[in-house]
Amino acid sequence: MDPSSESPGSPGVRVIKRYANRKLYDTRDSRYVTLSEIEVLVRGGEDVRIIDNGTKEDLTSVTLAQVLLEQEKKGGRLLPSALRDLIHARGEKIIASIREGAVGKLIRRAEPAEPAAAGPAATPAKRVAEAIAEGREALDEWQKRIDDRVRAALQNLAPWAQLQAEVRRLSERVEALEKALREGGE
Repeated sequence: MDPSSESPGSPGVRVIKRYANRKLYDTRDSRYVTLSEIEVLVRGGEDVRIIDNGTKEDLTSVTLAQVLLEQEKKGGRLLPSALRDLIHARGEKIIASIREGAVGKLIRRAEPAEPAAAGPAATPAKRVAEAIAEGREALDEWQKRIDDRVRAALQNLAPWAQLQAEVRRLSERVEALEKALREGGE
């Protein structure tokens, strides 16, 4: 399960707070931890979430990237092979989507047809002009789809940002109330 999709207090998620002085505090074990210890936790199958103590921002991906860099500094060859595999896998997905999409259709249409099927009126220059026109149409269609997806993503982000701001505000109020209760009880 992706730790960034769970709330900090979810069962099974080990929350680690990062303070302004860059110290990392494991809330489950109530102790400070190092990047190496976080690496051990992750390798052991723990769901770890690193949260900035002041802003409540999720720093999990940034911290795990630091863990990878520390591993690389220690002489491990993990990073180049992991990145190469990731890029290769992603590249294959991109190529497959291009082959199956509008660009793939364009390439297949631009390939020379059999002379009998093309007929006498289909000269090479006419076929190239048609292929270029179809290519423009395909690119326009592709651009429209990209624009639609970007528009949809931006619309989905607006409520999320408002919700995050509200959660942050409520967390600050809860912390202030807890502080007031502690001070009132002393």
